[in-house]
Amino acid sequence: MPKTDEELVKATLEGDPHAFEEIVERYQRLVFSIIYHYVGGRDLVEDLAQEVFLKVFRSLATFDMRGPLKSWVSRITANTCLDELRKLRRQKVYTFTDLSGDDESRIEDFFEQFTSKGLLTENDVSDLFVLLEKLLGRLNDKDKMAFVLREMEGLSYADVAQAMKMTEVAVRIRISRSKKKLQTDLEEILLSGKRVDNN
Repeated sequence: MPKTDEELVKATLEGDPHAFEEIVERYQRLVFSIIYHYVGGRDLVEDLAQEVFLKVFRSLATFDMRGPLKSWVSRITANTCLDELRKLRRQKVYTFTDLSGDDESRIEDFFEQFTSKGLLTENDVSDLFVLLEKLLGRLNDKDKMAFVLREMEGLSYADVAQAMKMTEVAVRIRISRSKKKLQTDLEEILLSGKRVDNN
């Protein structure tokens, strides 16, 4: 029977190297995906993921067992991404040519409302990915992170709140604001034919 997160944390702190390997294996997809969605470029993902797990290992003794490990790892990942963006001094988003099937499905589901309104056809989907890439770049860092964690990674509002060290109400406001901005911008583009400016 698989060990619980709490058991793996305790075993790691007691010196079991295999326990931390299990933690990495359990959460590496989440960490890679957050970094990929938020910062971009495959060349950065592996380096930042290694940095995240190094921080997780070094800080494990401070982990509060009363909270979920998933949220804690997400918070460290989010902070690492924000630090990286500050270093780069500009926002970057991943390229949609590298999307997995699951990523495409999540984006298509999110924008299904536009299809149902007759604003999109199937032929518009590939163009939509390019638009979404640029529209995400218009969000501020924290709004974008909340959106990525909730809408693209599927974390609960409570988990996002813990990951970002803010109240659940604040998270809901950020995500609602992000959705509204994305929807407004996308509708404007679809109805007017305007191009999205990268700046």
